[in-house]
Amino acid sequence: MNNKLNTSAKALISCDLINDVVKLFGDTFLVAYFLQVSNENIVQVSLYYIIVYALLGLGHILLGKTLKKHTKGRINIYRIGIIVKSIFVLLIVLLKNNINSYYIGIAIFYGISEALYWSAHGLMNIEVVENSNRQKYTVISRILSKTLSIILPIILGTTIELTSFTNIAIYVFALTVLQIAVSFFIDSNKFNSQGKCEKYNLKEFVKSLSAAQKEKVRNITRLAFLYGLMMDTIRVLIVVITIMTFKTSIDLGILTTLFSICSMFSLFLFNKFYNKKHAKGLLSYCAIVALIGVIGLLINISKETLIIYNFTYSITVYILEIMYKINLGNIVNENNIQQWLVEYHTMLEAVMDIGRIIGFSLLLITGLLNNIVYFKILLLVVTLSIPLYAIIMYRMETTINK
Repeated sequence: MNNKLNTSAKALISCDLINDVVKLFGDTFLVAYFLQVSNENIVQVSLYYIIVYALLGLGHILLGKTLKKHTKGRINIYRIGIIVKSIFVLLIVLLKNNINSYYIGIAIFYGISEALYWSAHGLMNIEVVENSNRQKYTVISRILSKTLSIILPIILGTTIELTSFTNIAIYVFALTVLQIAVSFFIDSNKFNSQGKCEKYNLKEFVKSLSAAQKEKVRNITRLAFLYGLMMDTIRVLIVVITIMTFKTSIDLGILTTLFSICSMFSLFLFNKFYNKKHAKGLLSYCAIVALIGVIGLLINISKETLIIYNFTYSITVYILEIMYKINLGNIVNENNIQQWLVEYHTMLEAVMDIGRIIGFSLLLITGLLNNIVYFKILLLVVTLSIPLYAIIMYRMETTINK
């Protein structure tokens, strides 16, 4: 069996790596910058992400018809997303310290770029990679991403402190231009056209599923919701707590690098040793370790408890993420729903964005209440979603091939 990655898959990984740089800059350090120029205004950060994910979810739904009808045109939508993201980075360069006054406009540009980018990317990610090497593709992609995140946070954090945030934005803008060039190596002939004759219809997709298919799609949809609720909310919470605790971008960069090393090592072990026989033990481990990590922060938010929580998060949550992404793609071919690929992807992404919006709405309420007790309650709520996620993932792992 040939398990070598084709040129399109390699090009998509390369684009993803560049996007990881942009995301690290646009999420981790932009959040830190927002907190710095807004006197640690959590409400503003929450509103920013609510706008971004509302546009992302709406964009997936609105773009569905076009993505299904024009299969080869998906790569163009993907490239337009990169171009709009370039404009987003350019706006950061131009606005400089005034970014705080225009955060709604910045959020709109970022939300539109994310909708264009991920609505097409999610489909391409499923279509250019075969089930036989999907685990290899996904793990390699995440290990390379984590390797990059070992080096970059320290470089970005130190450079921002020594020069300025906007100087780094210029280099990030140049990378988005390179990303557009790399995207031309993705072969649009690989995109599925089986569903082209079918009209884009989310209701018909659900009605067409058998009882067994519905159960599998229902489980992956539940995972999508919890993924959105926990992954992004916890990530931003960690940045907020880190900035409030350590105060500088250098510390944020160093800690991000250290925890990236931990997560990369756990992903390496997952790729080397994991099979479905180990699912129950591994998922139980992830759930228990994540809960142990949050206990310290609930007792007292300090540098020590923050480091412990970051450590437990980094060695568990990314394993859950990669298991989700493997199952996400495998379900399509194993259940013969290729003709409904766009509807399948749109539904999952919309549900995931609902989870994200709920998570950041809770963060918004916490910011308005401005009390550390509510902050801890939110941290506990989103962390408790990890064991629930693990339970549903175990069902997926033990029934996916039945």
